[in-house]
Amino acid sequence: MKNRILILAHSFPQNEKDFRGRFILEYVKSHPESEFHVVAPFRGRSFETNIDGASVHYFNWDHNYLAGRRIYQPSTLFVTVQLLSGFVSNAKKLLKEYDFEKIFACWAVPAGFSAYFLKKSCKINYDVWLLGTDVNKFINFPFVLSITLKNAEKIYSNSNRLSETVAKKIPGLNIEILPTYSALPQPKRPEKPLETDKKNLNIAFVGRLEKVKGFDFYLEIAEKVLKKRKDTTFFAFGRGSMDPEAEEAAKKGIIRWNGAATLEELSYYTDFIDVLCITSRNESMPVVFWEFQNKCRILSFPVGDIPLHAKPEDICADVDNFVEKLLEIHKDY
Repeated sequence: MKNRILILAHSFPQNEKDFRGRFILEYVKSHPESEFHVVAPFRGRSFETNIDGASVHYFNWDHNYLAGRRIYQPSTLFVTVQLLSGFVSNAKKLLKEYDFEKIFACWAVPAGFSAYFLKKSCKINYDVWLLGTDVNKFINFPFVLSITLKNAEKIYSNSNRLSETVAKKIPGLNIEILPTYSALPQPKRPEKPLETDKKNLNIAFVGRLEKVKGFDFYLEIAEKVLKKRKDTTFFAFGRGSMDPEAEEAAKKGIIRWNGAATLEELSYYTDFIDVLCITSRNESMPVVFWEFQNKCRILSFPVGDIPLHAKPEDICADVDNFVEKLLEIHKDY
């Protein structure tokens, strides 16, 4: 009989065009020796389904994604407590129904902190996977990260940089590296594809349209490049709190955007994309880097572990450096 593992994840795909947490499904697929159940929030309703071999138990969640929120705002603390409560109450129901080997918490906060309370109340061990926003947001927040990690059976991190940050703040932890690898599937042409031209230098942003991901920087880069170079096209694939800015930029002809794309559709566009831009303010090691590393050139700010894997000449110090490099690229037509 397979070992049962209960995954807690606050960021998990809501539909086939949702990029959030898709690396968790890659982790599930890479461990066929285990049976996985996933507890995750879903906006508007509660239901159960099966995705890539995992039994997914969605619980109703009527708030926006946590990543774009400021941690010390009262409203943020309120919805975070609600999310913790949702994890604990729904996980307890499953723990009564199934015999789980352990809990695997994706992100130390809120999932890992929830797992800490479940360990105390249900006597079940948990592992934690550090994934970036949990550490960047909560590293200086009182007691939460420390209690969560010191009570975990195992701690994983998706980057060396993230591990070093935590180790400096909380000495004595044993942290293993577990990358968030992912690969794009076979391509599928969208029903209404964005207009593409292989003669142009095609540049893309892929991910959540949030300030933490630097989407505002990407729009600034696009505007500056387009003023000096007309044979370029900027694309954006994703959705987020900056959808209104994306819509306005699309109307002005700065970018081509019609929301998120499925992974199959994104794979279709890689045939046209020449440069991927990673403009994040904070990162550990983004999944999109691995998905595009053999597809096109990747330019990035020096965040997380990216400088360890990217070519030195592809690391950009600031927005103007991004612009300089994009203006210098020569495309062989």
